[in-house]
Amino acid sequence: MEILTLLLAFAMPAAVINICRKYPRLDALGLVIFLYAFGIIAGLLGLKSGMQNLIANATIPVAIPLILFGNPINLTKKSTRDMVLAFVSCLVATMSAVAISYSIFHPGPEVAGMVSGCATGGTMNMASVKLALGADDALFVLLNTYDMTVSSVYILCLLAFGIRLARKILPVRTVPVAMGNTDAEKVVKAKPVDYIVFLGWAALCCAIAYLVTLIFSEDVFMLVFILVITALGIGLSFVKKINSRPGSYDMGMYLVYVFSFTVASMADFRNMSLSENASLLGFFACVIFISLALHMLFSWILKIDADTAVIASNAFVNAPPSVPVISSAMKNPAALTAGLTIGMV
Repeated sequence: MEILTLLLAFAMPAAVINICRKYPRLDALGLVIFLYAFGIIAGLLGLKSGMQNLIANATIPVAIPLILFGNPINLTKKSTRDMVLAFVSCLVATMSAVAISYSIFHPGPEVAGMVSGCATGGTMNMASVKLALGADDALFVLLNTYDMTVSSVYILCLLAFGIRLARKILPVRTVPVAMGNTDAEKVVKAKPVDYIVFLGWAALCCAIAYLVTLIFSEDVFMLVFILVITALGIGLSFVKKINSRPGSYDMGMYLVYVFSFTVASMADFRNMSLSENASLLGFFACVIFISLALHMLFSWILKIDADTAVIASNAFVNAPPSVPVISSAMKNPAALTAGLTIGMV
């Protein structure tokens, strides 16, 4: 099963890419939504192994510097303004959504606290609140299951129509690019040695980041790890010998596709006790989707860039590791830095 999981995780993106290239109408829907759908189907059919956690945990840390290598950051006053306003908008929207949802479901303060943490940074934040409150382990496991379920639905909504809808109602200040490197000639010229070099640099970034995390407590491991990887990736993106080489963006995005299929296959819908805990699931879902609606309203009022608004919401709900998935669906590498920065803060 572990070998099958590994083969499927790395072969499925290649198959989907070839299908989408053959049928442009499917490509218009986006690669990631198909990978999520196939991943969920694979999970329902019984694809479960320890290899899934290993793949999910390893691909994004390596993918982040690879994507950043080929895209030197160019922050402007407008983009910085949008990042700050998007962060504040998401924070206010989430707090408001928790208050509104609590008045409807009355789930209890511990549940409200953990869901608040989850909606402002993902599972890591929910675990931190759980420890701070001394909440029951069984309750945490149940909420974590609901988190994976609601988050899967949330991200599928973003991929299916959310990004396009946001671009219709909000200002669009970033221009999407075609899949892969923005310079077509670089893609053609990419050689195996280029991919090996990039993989080596990405591995070095991960190794340095891990060593830095040893200085801090385990509670902030992922925060520090992603922060250092991002900083190193941005720094190396300005080195000419690195950003002039072709293929880093494509390699990084392929790992994002592997992550997308794998993490979708991990969602377990069969073990949910909906009849006994429907109110908790309802509370969780209301918090996520009411916060999204309020954030879009605030973004419209504040005239925040559409892609920044969407990726900020995703960074809050699904934490920084999921940001490359959305920036890939947007075909907008520039959104990656905004999403990672907002998610880490």
